Amino acid sequence: MQKMTTTSGDRTAVKAVMNFVEHGIQTGQFADGKLPTETDVASTVGVSRTPVREAMKILDAVGVIEIRRGIGTFVKPQAASALNHLLMFQAVTRSATTKQLFETRMMVENTAAEMVARRKSPADLAKIKKANEKFRKIAEQSKPDFDAATTADIEFHKTIFGLCGNPLIAALGALVLEQCRPWIRESHEVDGPAITYTLHERMIEELANWDVSASPASDLSQAVQGSLVSWKDRLDRN
Repeated sequence: MQKMTTTSGDRTAVKAVMNFVEHGIQTGQFADGKLPTETDVASTVGVSRTPVREAMKILDAVGVIEIRRGIGTFVKPQAASALNHLLMFQAVTRSATTKQLFETRMMVENTAAEMVARRKSPADLAKIKKANEKFRKIAEQSKPDFDAATTADIEFHKTIFGLCGNPLIAALGALVLEQCRPWIRESHEVDGPAITYTLHERMIEELANWDVSASPASDLSQAVQGSLVSWKDRLDRN
């Protein structure tokens, strides 16, 4: 199998893995219906196993593949149809305006945040805090690496999506975030990424303190919206 490598910019590691699987399905490389192991895919695409797992979660959620624990990953019989739907979604989001992406992010992130807040555990909050701490270390550098800050920012939100308990919402959120990647990076260039860390901290505080029996969901929603509105305002100013 020919080795592939990722490129910089919008072609992220997760997208590269998804492209590898899409190409393999379209060209019949997985004739027996079984995908290579995570290790083999990572080696072939030229990425670590983390983006391989992320891509497989997305492809599984949209019905392209089926992950059978302890057995392997298999192409579903309806993979071609599911793949077409995925490609159509990607095509639509590529042509979307920042306003449309903002509205979609708002919908997904509000839903995911409320679901996490309802079922949160100390371990869940620790994972979210750890993701933001990783972002902080990059954001507070004297000369931040904007690509690294963007990736860490996206991983923070993906952590929340992953803890919401619904793989479809997590997959949709991940797809939307990847399409927003250029604009997320641009927002960091406008005012620096440190402001985003502060907004993340407010979201974490609301997630930790929100009590479904005592506080309206609007309190939590305001924290989520505050972060996204700040993101959009920075883009509008630029």
